[in-house]
Amino acid sequence: MTQSTTPTPATTGRWGSFSLPGQRGPNPSEAIDAACRSLGLSGIRARWDEFAAQALREQASYADFLADLLESECEDGDARRKVRRVKEANFPRPKRIEDFDFSKNPNIPQEVINTLLQPAWVQAGNPLCLIGDSGTGKSHLLIGLGTAIAPRLAAVSATPLRRTW
Repeated sequence: MTQSTTPTPATTGRWGSFSLPGQRGPNPSEAIDAACRSLGLSGIRARWDEFAAQALREQASYADFLADLLESECEDGDARRKVRRVKEANFPRPKRIEDFDFSKNPNIPQEVINTLLQPAWVQAGNPLCLIGDSGTGKSHLLIGLGTAIAPRLAAVSATPLRRTW
C-alpha cells in the first residue's frame, strides 16, 4: 500500500466544512482564528487569549477555561442581538423613555407607560395606539418604548416591532 501525499479533506459537519492547519506548531492562534471565523464565534475569536492567560494564572482546569470562554461568547451574542433588534426596528431617530418629561404632559400617567415597558403585550400581539395633539410626545413615547422593549423580546417573536409611519 502506498502513502498518499495529498492533504486530507476538510472536516465536513452539519453546518458545512472548514479546515484547520494540520501542523499547528507552538502557536495555535491561526487555527483558533480560522475555526472561530468559520463557526461565527466572534467573541471567542476576540478574547480567547485573554481567557487563556487568566486560566494559566489561576491554574484553571480545561473545563473551567472552556466554560468561561463559552459563557463570554453567550454574553457577547446576547449584547449583539439586543443592538441588532433595536436597529432592525428601524426607528427614525433615537429616543429613550428615561428622557421623556412627564411633567410637561400631565395627561400621560407614568405608571401606564411603566407597565408598557414589559414586553408581554407585544409578544401577545396587542396593538398600541397613542392619540393626541402635535408635540405631546407620542413619537418619543413610541420610540422610547420600542427601544426599551426590543432587546428583551424573545428570539422568535410573531409580532415584528415596527412603527408604521
